[in-house]
Amino acid sequence: MSRLRGSRATQPSSPPLVRRIVAALFPHVPDERALPPLPPLQAEENVPDVTLQELHRSCKKIKENSAPGPDGVPNAALKIAINRHPNIFLQVYTACLRSGTFPSCWKRQRLVLLPKPGKPAEEPSSYRPLCMLDTAGKILEKIIRDRLEVITESPEGLSDHQYGFRKGRSTTNAIENVIAVARQAVEGKRWHRGTKKYCAVVTLDVKKRVQLGSVEQHSHRPTPIAHARVLAENNQQLFLSKCTRL
Repeated sequence: MSRLRGSRATQPSSPPLVRRIVAALFPHVPDERALPPLPPLQAEENVPDVTLQELHRSCKKIKENSAPGPDGVPNAALKIAINRHPNIFLQVYTACLRSGTFPSCWKRQRLVLLPKPGKPAEEPSSYRPLCMLDTAGKILEKIIRDRLEVITESPEGLSDHQYGFRKGRSTTNAIENVIAVARQAVEGKRWHRGTKKYCAVVTLDVKKRVQLGSVEQHSHRPTPIAHARVLAENNQQLFLSKCTRL
C-alpha cells in the first residue's frame, strides 16, 4: 500500500465506463457454480469460545491507518471499542462460530478503482480494483484463519510441498525444491543404462484466478472456508482440462 500513497488518484467518473470496467474485472459466473449449503453443526461438534487472547491477537494485525469498509468505522475507533468492551465482541464472534454464520453486512465491500500509471483511461485493464471490507469482519476472518492454521500446520496437516499462503514459506522454497530434484535426476555418468534420469517440469498459470464472480457475488463474499473451496474446485477443473489436452 505504500506505493499507493502520494497524490490522490483520479477514479473514473463516467457511469458507462465504470459499468464496463466492473463487468470486465468481475465477469459473470453462472448460478450453477454456486456452493451447496453447508450442513448444520451437530450437537457433538463443540465450538470453543473465542478467547480474549484470540481477540487481541487478531486486533494487533489490523493497521490503524488502513481505509475502512462500507460502515465507515475507522480502525483506531474499533480498536478502542474492543479494548473498552471486549466481552461484547467475544460474545458476537463466538455466536458467529457456533451458529456457522458470517454476517452478510460484513460481506459487503466498497469498490475503489485505482488507475495504473501510463495506461489508457478507457481500458478496463488500466485499473486495479480494491475492495474495502468492514474491519469487524476482518477480525472474525483472522480468528477463523488462526484456528485453521492450528490444523493445517500440524503433522497431519498440509503437505510439505505446499508453499503458497503459509508462514515461513514462499515461491523461493518451491524453486529451490525443483532445482534440487533436477540436480538429483541428472547426477551420474551416463544417460543410457546409467544413473542419470530425465526431469520434466509441468507448470499451470491460472489467469485472474481470484476473480470468481460478478460484482454482486463479490459484494456478498463467502466465508474463508467457502472461498477456499471455490478456489480448489476451479483449479481442479482447470488442471483436469489441461491434462486431457496433453
